[in-house]
Amino acid sequence: FNLVIFVSFFSYLSAPYLYDNEKLIVNIKNQLSENLNLDLNFSNDYKYNFFPRPNFEFKADSFLNQTEGLGEIKVYISAQHLLFPNKIEIKDVIFNKINFNLNKKNFNFFLNLLNKTFKDGNLIIKNSNIFFRNTNNEVLFINKILKMKYYYEPKELKNIFYSENEIFNVPFSLETFLGEDKNKIYSLINLNLMKLKIE
Repeated sequence: FNLVIFVSFFSYLSAPYLYDNEKLIVNIKNQLSENLNLDLNFSNDYKYNFFPRPNFEFKADSFLNQTEGLGEIKVYISAQHLLFPNKIEIKDVIFNKINFNLNKKNFNFFLNLLNKTFKDGNLIIKNSNIFFRNTNNEVLFINKILKMKYYYEPKELKNIFYSENEIFNVPFSLETFLGEDKNKIYSLINLNLMKLKIE
């Protein structure tokens, strides 16, 4: 009896191996676009892992006009509808070793994400870089992201953006959230080396 349960459970978790690749990628892209306004391209090849939670790991092809040096995107999904690829729901999303190009047109990319919903899952970015560029596409400076996280705080009923960074070899942390009227942005910058906090 225990063997039957184990085989059934293992078969259930393995169901995504039988998915239609094209439909799966379209479904995930649509959800990322609708829920987080993330417009990016994946490679058609991906890895599926069912431990510690079901997730798909993709190589990024292009994102924010960046086409080189892109890393991986790991998408965690709910185990509730594994047998139905059209009904899978994205939970947590993790970007790893991604280069973000920010310029005059998209400089508010990270702030705009605060307007999205993170009640059902978090967005995590780690081991990545933000390239700030001028109108001639020249790099002005680079912000290294050690770990960045968008999450929903149920007690305060708001999204919070927390990031641990390094710029010009100076480490700092940043916590940001929107005011209740969504017209004000509150931030706390912590420069540990200088023992300085800026609100």
